[in-house]
Amino acid sequence: MSGKRRLLFVGYEGFEHWTGHPLAEPVGRVDLYGEHASEGERDRAGAHWPESLRICQAYPDLDTAIALARPDAAVVSVPGGAKTTVDAEALLLARGVDVLAKKLRLGDYRDIERLRAASEAGPGRLFVGEHYRQLPQVEALRQLLAAGKLGRIWSVTWRCRLPYEAYDWMRGYRHLALEDLAYHHFGVLHDVLGFHAERLYAQSFEPPGSTAGTMTAASALADTAEGYRLNYQLLWCSSQKPFGYFGEAVFEGRQVTARLTDEGLEIYSDAGRKKRIDVGEVRYQGAWGPLIQWLDEGAGAFAGMTPLGGASLFGAFEPVLGAISLAVRSAETGQACVRAWPEVSAGGTDRREGEQA
Repeated sequence: MSGKRRLLFVGYEGFEHWTGHPLAEPVGRVDLYGEHASEGERDRAGAHWPESLRICQAYPDLDTAIALARPDAAVVSVPGGAKTTVDAEALLLARGVDVLAKKLRLGDYRDIERLRAASEAGPGRLFVGEHYRQLPQVEALRQLLAAGKLGRIWSVTWRCRLPYEAYDWMRGYRHLALEDLAYHHFGVLHDVLGFHAERLYAQSFEPPGSTAGTMTAASALADTAEGYRLNYQLLWCSSQKPFGYFGEAVFEGRQVTARLTDEGLEIYSDAGRKKRIDVGEVRYQGAWGPLIQWLDEGAGAFAGMTPLGGASLFGAFEPVLGAISLAVRSAETGQACVRAWPEVSAGGTDRREGEQA
């Protein structure tokens, strides 16, 4: 790919952290989520934006922006309390504009079907970002697994604890723990092992005394098409340290056990001897990392879930959304939910929605 990518920015979340890129030319922005509805809000926010975004043309709607800015790609940044507007992604894709969704925030899990249909219809391509996959310790684990150092993984136990927090944006979710942070944890799991949940049972609740207005505690048990079992627990309401958004994931292999945390990666032998694994530096940081890497590598590099991490085509990321959908449905019905993936071993996926067991 030669020349700069003409980027349209849809949504203003995280603008102050955009560092620019030599292969990116911001050609417009659209305040799709009403983040800066008043002139005062625009002035206050704009003072913290990089110049390239502050001076690029603001358009009143997507139709106008597509027609006048002629973008190659659109970067969709949905603020925490808002939801992905599937109509916007569908419009951009139908007009031949590639879409990089920094994070999908689905308000209705039937939108998975709509997004799939829009991405398959094209001609634009829908890429999904998830930046925990770019952490250096995740890359180190990925390399160990690829080399067969752990043996076959038969169990994953993931624990995450965070303190009591209450922000307005949290109320945009009914099941905050399962729908927001599990998006990242399940994204990592799918990236390193594959995560096609065949049977999943979940619970979700709001702890006593919480003022978050949403369910900040969750647990899930899952059987996977890949052959391992997941035991997952997230408490966004704990007094016990250490706290960390990544948490602790323990991968039990037939040969070696690996422990992945915010701080790094350790492996344990059958005899219990611990070895800390050296990891590289973080090359692509934070929520903008997938976009920076996408620009560095060229969109053609992301044909699916790749060793590059960061961004992937919608079809490759869909099992993560499917697992969250199953978890929410299970938590609301009190029943385990199932979904068949008959073609996983052949590299494909079954696209039927899960049904209650």
